[in-house]
Amino acid sequence: MGTNEGIKGSLVAIRSKDVFTRVRIPIRTKIILPYLILCLILALGAAYLITQIVFDSLEERFTNQLIESGKLASEMMFNEEERLLASLRLISNAEGVSEAIQHREAEKLRELTFGILVDNQEEAVEILDSQGYMLLSMHHRKGGNIEEYEFSKDGDNGLLKWEFVNKVVHQQSDVFSNKYSGLVQTGGDDHFYIAGPILDPAGSQVGTILVGRSLPELAQQIREESLGQVTFYSFAGDIYESTFNLPEKIDDGSVATVLENQDTSSLSRNLRDIQISNIDYQEIIGPWEVRDNTDIGLIGVALPKSFYVSPNRITRLQIILLVGTAFFLVILMGVNLARIITQPLISLVHASSQVSHGDLQVKVEPKSNDEVAVLTEAFNTMVSSLQSSRSALLHAYDSTLEGWSKALELRDKETEGHTLRVTKMTVDIARAMGINNEDLIHIQRGALLHDIGKMGIPDQILLKPGKLTGGEWEVMRKHPEYAYEMLWPIEYLRPALDIPYYHHEHWDGTGYPKGLKGEEIPIAARIFAAVDVWDALLSDRPYKKAMSRLAAIAEIKSESGSHFDPQVVEFLLQYLSENDQEPMNEQPSP
Repeated sequence: MGTNEGIKGSLVAIRSKDVFTRVRIPIRTKIILPYLILCLILALGAAYLITQIVFDSLEERFTNQLIESGKLASEMMFNEEERLLASLRLISNAEGVSEAIQHREAEKLRELTFGILVDNQEEAVEILDSQGYMLLSMHHRKGGNIEEYEFSKDGDNGLLKWEFVNKVVHQQSDVFSNKYSGLVQTGGDDHFYIAGPILDPAGSQVGTILVGRSLPELAQQIREESLGQVTFYSFAGDIYESTFNLPEKIDDGSVATVLENQDTSSLSRNLRDIQISNIDYQEIIGPWEVRDNTDIGLIGVALPKSFYVSPNRITRLQIILLVGTAFFLVILMGVNLARIITQPLISLVHASSQVSHGDLQVKVEPKSNDEVAVLTEAFNTMVSSLQSSRSALLHAYDSTLEGWSKALELRDKETEGHTLRVTKMTVDIARAMGINNEDLIHIQRGALLHDIGKMGIPDQILLKPGKLTGGEWEVMRKHPEYAYEMLWPIEYLRPALDIPYYHHEHWDGTGYPKGLKGEEIPIAARIFAAVDVWDALLSDRPYKKAMSRLAAIAEIKSESGSHFDPQVVEFLLQYLSENDQEPMNEQPSP
């Protein structure tokens, strides 16, 4: 029962396929329909996106965007800390640094570390000795080129008042590492530093290094990336640094809320409404946490409430990805559609090129059911008609050539069937020597017309029963040139000229009309020359009697290397051995 159902299902599928193949779909429809479908998909996607933008809760979307900006600020601080740490390791491990600290060679320290500072574009580096006294301070000059730094060698130990520096100088470690982060407040710009030990080759600490970034630079960088206003707060709610022109401090309650929630939420935050320069902002505040899970302050990111629909970096990336995906789909579909449509046309172009070069065996398989399939069928019909016409025409040509050769044979009073015999034998030996296809046809035609030039020889010379005089030989030897003059204007017979024109050339160069030698003589003429002489030796002529088979073979061998190509003689003798050849009247088979 299941087998019968399977067979019925297969029959239904086959019938459905047959119905589909019988339905002729125009090329225009094939091109337009996929793009209509793609446009519909893109229109639905755009409608969905617009719906999300216009009809979703503006307040919720703004809050989410503000949270994303806060996350981005936290990520940037973490990345900046990692970047400073990498520079710290480069400098502390640079060759010669520990020795220069031990010998208190500040100038050498500057030479050893300056290249690293410039390459990494670090803003501030402090190097202390083992007691925490300043050996070298390097700060980038504000507004200067990347290689412009200010250097100080004051010998002060003022940085020891900062707990994170004091921990490194006194070689304290925790579960995280022996490196600490912290904020240094000075009379100038406040700086965020990473501090770590400098060890000598034996592993003993010989100094301390601090690599830092000023808070104004950090705030501005976060501002550019998050598109929000950035403020660094102390635990008292005071302002360390802000991108606001007139920032406001936060109250103690907001500080307490942020610090209490940091262990229970992924992003501890407090949202508050503020107004700066008559613009309403909403600010998200989170803890400023450094590498050892120590809080050193708070970070606030604020967006104007008019920023509801303006995209931040993440939203812009999403839009770019959406548009890029749409373009990719359009291009992908266009390329595949073009390939599907043009492949049959390309096949027709290639087939047309083959036909133009004379190949009428070509056939193109239709692979569709549209106008291109109709064109393909018409092309195949046209080529088939051309092939039939060409075959009929060639048959008529070849029949005409045979008539010419028979008429010449009757006029020359040669042995009956000579031309057909030497033609068949020449073609068979040429095939045995590896010549094939179109070349065999040209050899057959050339053999049929080998003495066509004798039509220009007067009867008194051509039919003379005795030996010819010197002058008569001069006339007789012109028949290859007469053949050339007769056949060259017929383009169809030009490839067959080798035998009529060159079959009296000798391997040693003593023949005529050109005196060619060796392989200068076309291979077709070399083969025919040996075959023609062989048949003549076995035939009665008015001026001589036929030789015996053995005598003729001996004669052919004696002329090898002088009259005939030795290789051709070998193939001729092999042919004679295999076919036990006697004079015959058979049609040559090309």
